[in-house]
Amino acid sequence: MVELLLVGCGKMGRALLDGIIASGTVPRSEVVVVEPGRAARDSVAATYPEIRLADGPVAARTCIVATKPGQVPEVVRSLAGEPPELLISIAAGVPTAKLEEALASPKAVVRAMPNTPGQIGMGVTAISAGSNADQSAIEEAARLLRALGEVVTVPEYQMDAVTAISGSGPAYVYYIVEAMVDAGIELGLGAELAAKLAVATFAGSAELLARRQYDTRSLRLEVSSPAGTTIAATNAFDVAGVRAGIRAGVRACYERSAQLGMD
Repeated sequence: MVELLLVGCGKMGRALLDGIIASGTVPRSEVVVVEPGRAARDSVAATYPEIRLADGPVAARTCIVATKPGQVPEVVRSLAGEPPELLISIAAGVPTAKLEEALASPKAVVRAMPNTPGQIGMGVTAISAGSNADQSAIEEAARLLRALGEVVTVPEYQMDAVTAISGSGPAYVYYIVEAMVDAGIELGLGAELAAKLAVATFAGSAELLARRQYDTRSLRLEVSSPAGTTIAATNAFDVAGVRAGIRAGVRACYERSAQLGMD
């Protein structure tokens, strides 16, 4: 029996693998990867020759399932013959009850929702315990998932909201940056300069916001002189319904995540 079985080594699975190996959380000799994609398999083999690549599940103390949501129940059912002590799924919308049913064994199940900045160790992952997962299972899941960045624990009923804010959230940031870059180009900036300005502004503003304890209003007002340029912009945003549009998008994401859990 190995310490860790990773099923699925796409972007998030590979980010987890890289982080776990870099941190020394699990020895390379104690990791088995199952990944059908040829390019992903070859990349793992070239980078980590000590890691075993398998065509199907093997006995492991912990299994992380990092496949697409629709594939998860089938993958978990394939583990039922030699169920892991701890099963962690990072699939959006798949509840722990469905995972426990597919596993058909009273083992610990933890549901996780990471986000793509985990690829550079700057993500945030929310985790929720299934009915058989005790505190030690939560702590072990957190230990492994810190390879992607920060880990927070939430009750499972909040996971769809987490998905709507942080799981899908990076795409909202990129969407807004794209709009800023497009506007810069329309105003006569070169595409490269517009992108540099927008990305640096977003990154610096996010770091300042974190250092100022997420006080968005005070920071926004610091930039907003009466009758000045920033007020002109935010007033135009309000007229265009930008805030309402963002809230509507987050709500749509939340509802889709909840729907996936019922499929």
